[in-house]
Amino acid sequence: MPYTMGLKMQFRCTEGNLSNPIALLLLVFSSYHIIGRFLHFMRILHFITAVFLLIHWSATTVEAQLGGRIRYTADTLKNGKNERGRYRKLISNVVFKQRGTIVYCDSSYFYPRENLMEAYGKVRIVDDSAIITSRKLTYQGEERIAKLRQDVVYTNGTRTLYTDILDYQLDTKVASFFEHGRLIDVENVLTSKRGIYYESDEVVFFYDDVKLVNPQYTLYADTMEYRTPTKIAYTYGPTTIIGKDSSVLNSIGGEYFTEIKQERFSEGQITTPDYLLDADRLFFDDLEGFYHAIGNVKLTAKHEDTWITGEEGTYYNDLGLTKIWGNAIMKKLMDDEDTFYLSADTLVSIESELDIEDRVLAYYDVKMFKQNLQGKSDSASYVIVDSTIYFYDDPILWNEANQLEADSINVLLVNNLIDKMYLDQNAFVISRDTLRNYNQIKGRNMIAHFDGRQITKIDVNGNGESNYYYLLEDLTGIMGLNHILCSNMILRFQEGILDDISFYTNPDATFFPTHEIFNASERLEGFNWRVDERPALGDVVYYYRPEDEEDETQEALTKKPSESRPDN
Repeated sequence: MPYTMGLKMQFRCTEGNLSNPIALLLLVFSSYHIIGRFLHFMRILHFITAVFLLIHWSATTVEAQLGGRIRYTADTLKNGKNERGRYRKLISNVVFKQRGTIVYCDSSYFYPRENLMEAYGKVRIVDDSAIITSRKLTYQGEERIAKLRQDVVYTNGTRTLYTDILDYQLDTKVASFFEHGRLIDVENVLTSKRGIYYESDEVVFFYDDVKLVNPQYTLYADTMEYRTPTKIAYTYGPTTIIGKDSSVLNSIGGEYFTEIKQERFSEGQITTPDYLLDADRLFFDDLEGFYHAIGNVKLTAKHEDTWITGEEGTYYNDLGLTKIWGNAIMKKLMDDEDTFYLSADTLVSIESELDIEDRVLAYYDVKMFKQNLQGKSDSASYVIVDSTIYFYDDPILWNEANQLEADSINVLLVNNLIDKMYLDQNAFVISRDTLRNYNQIKGRNMIAHFDGRQITKIDVNGNGESNYYYLLEDLTGIMGLNHILCSNMILRFQEGILDDISFYTNPDATFFPTHEIFNASERLEGFNWRVDERPALGDVVYYYRPEDEEDETQEALTKKPSESRPDN
């Protein structure tokens, strides 16, 4: 029976007699069959709708993942085809957009299948705060990568980057340049062969032939990290800085606070006109104009064999002045195969355009050591141009068995050898003979002459006075004591020991034989034998160990003949 007839019969049954059990059963069965078919239809409809929505969502997601459709406008549009496929050529006032990115150009080729745009002319990209211009652009819409070529200018805030090859990832906002980029950030100009600008992180990495120029210095490095908000630069590997005063700093990496004009370095070396300054760590303050050195500080003279070492130091580049302290030692090689050491609380090296002003100052607790000369004073200075060392404030020196004192003492070096010693005001010399007698000479001023190692003669000028012991010919005893007052004297030495005295200008002599010496004053006024203050090498050079010399001596004694044979 057709479905419609059955339905009518059902209605008739319903209307006729609902109390009829058979009719009621037929009505219920028919209604259940209709409802089942309806629910089955609705399930199919829901399934089709779900599939449609899934397909639509997937297409939308893929489109979003691939970057989205490029929309464009232009004055003229032409269609064409080439080896890449079909294209649309846009001419004049071209504008294309994708998401929040807008690109302007004079002309463009758009390849719909690749979602790719080639732009020419006055290309300009506007992406949030970044504006990029160039002469050519390949824009890959799927990956949202802009490849800009020729005369590229990237501007973000106060920073402008110039290059000829730049790839810009619009989603990550990362710009990579490959052809000699130049970044201008206020007063800093940074250049390198290649680099990466992370716009979101506000940091730029420069690689290969890196150069940073600002009003205070020029910096060269292999690799640099530059933080744009703080204008702090970090270098890695060999780094060189040339200051506006021509000073040169070399280091292995560093930290440069360009905005506040401060830098920190590790394992650095500063080159000044006359010196090289090395240290474990260096700090530079451009505003105050100084370098601060910490750890194993070493100042090396370029033009002579002189070094100054210490634990800490400061170089004032505007003054040409270097101050070193903390176990400060000056070391100078001499031509007699000896080394001159001088220590003090503080050593100061002064450089000047005038050679006469170049010098090294030493102050507080000055001590010096050389094999044939030791001494101490409160302060001293080494004037380089005339090779003279000046000792001030209670200076005292020892040479062999001779002690020399005066208000000030000047030691003149000739060809890196001691030539003369000038004792000015209240000069007093004590020379101990082989019998341990103290020969004493006083005078206003004295000049001691050296043969490079030992005293050969002393000239006494003014107010001379002496106590001199005459010895027996066999040097086993004394003949007597000669006390002489004389304006001028000449003392002669043999092997560093006083041997003879000549007296000039009205000498007044008194000789005391051996048995009468007790009647004489054996000590002149001002006599003070201070040999217990005589510095040893370890008193001057804090790191010296006596066993070092013993090791060297033992090595020389045990060395095979072939090892010590000179080269032919």
